[in-house]
Amino acid sequence: MAGERPEAVNEHPDSVLYLPLGSDVLVPESQGSDTLPDEVVGPFELRSETLAGALQLILADYEIPLAFETEEGLTRTVTVANLRGPLGKIVEKICGLADLYCSYEDGLLVIKDTQTFTVTIPPIGGDTDILSALGSGLQAITGTAPITEQATRTIIYQASHRTAGLAERYFQRIRANTALIVFEVYIWEVALNTDNATGIDWEQIDVLGKYATGISIPGGTGADFTPISIGLPTRTDSVAFGSNDVLQFISNYGAVKTISQPQITVLSGAAATLRAADTVNYVSSLSRSVDNGEVTVSTETDSVDTGFTLTISSDWDNATIYGNIEIELQEFRRFQEFDADGTVLQLPETTERELSTQVRIRPGDSLLIAGLVRENDQFDSSGPGFDEPLFSTSREVRASNTELVFLMKPRVIVYTAEGSGGRHNMNSAVSSGSTSMPMESEYPVGTLPTDLLNPSGY
Repeated sequence: MAGERPEAVNEHPDSVLYLPLGSDVLVPESQGSDTLPDEVVGPFELRSETLAGALQLILADYEIPLAFETEEGLTRTVTVANLRGPLGKIVEKICGLADLYCSYEDGLLVIKDTQTFTVTIPPIGGDTDILSALGSGLQAITGTAPITEQATRTIIYQASHRTAGLAERYFQRIRANTALIVFEVYIWEVALNTDNATGIDWEQIDVLGKYATGISIPGGTGADFTPISIGLPTRTDSVAFGSNDVLQFISNYGAVKTISQPQITVLSGAAATLRAADTVNYVSSLSRSVDNGEVTVSTETDSVDTGFTLTISSDWDNATIYGNIEIELQEFRRFQEFDADGTVLQLPETTERELSTQVRIRPGDSLLIAGLVRENDQFDSSGPGFDEPLFSTSREVRASNTELVFLMKPRVIVYTAEGSGGRHNMNSAVSSGSTSMPMESEYPVGTLPTDLLNPSGY
């Protein structure tokens, strides 16, 4: 028998999941650089000392030879007091103060103007030319234009100890934005009953049951498309305000039909599109031609769609999700007959509605977009006659209203290198006053439970 399917990473219920990897991306590499002995040295006090003299003093007990590829190492001076720490860090600081680069290669400490670094760029960015964008950023940091190779997705640049540290922090910032954002999307269509023909009264959602979410929605329904960020209830800590609660609430206003329940995954800084539509074909034009008494009829067809298109562009930064949401609704109403030179054609009547909004939301919260109300009127009459009544003896007017409801719940998967301390970094990023809480979880190291990201009373 087939084994049970294991749970995927994006199915974990935690709002933010830190997933450790063997190695990270966008890590600068230099050729031939070894590690100095891991020993604490100092304290040292240097006053207008040349770089060569400072290094000789620091490395006097280790018999490490010095080699100079530039004469600047013999003339540039440094001044520092109470310098103490690991040997490798001390050498880096001294070389950084002199704005040169020191590389420990095969037991020899080489002092040079700059060091050559290579960075392999992952295939990300979508329509953005990420190689050119990163090249411009490195040029602003190092002062020289780097070399970019499109074939191997590699950037080659030169930097001193000081600018190499700035470049490393630059790539670290970019690595932090390569998270994966997973949107749980619920799309419902509510056939409004007679008492709620104007739309769902969303003001009543804050008193759902005995719980209060503490939200206030300005305006009414119809054209006021207001996105709402719904967090945990403010009166009861053990209840999560999720899709079942919204479904129960909107069921009080009419029959609910589930349109779609997709899970949209988007890389931070990229965009994803969901489209669900039905296609109706029709004859758009008809032409006749006569050749030697023979009549030739040619037709052209076209199509019209009925459905919706959902586009999500999202970014993850400092424990917050920023996004642009666009919704396009296309609806086929009916065919209208059109007389074209004795030929009756049917042309479609359609409606289109669009919504574009920007949101900022915490991972694990629910984003509700509603107010998209549609009204259909149907007029029927009966009386004596064949195809149509000659005069009406009875008339009936029926109106049916529907409202579309979109509910989105984002979660974040952050990829980190092993030993990078994802938990500690996340604790410092969440400014909710709860960083001292334990982070026990049955999921891999680095997960952030929802109760920590969204503590009670936030």
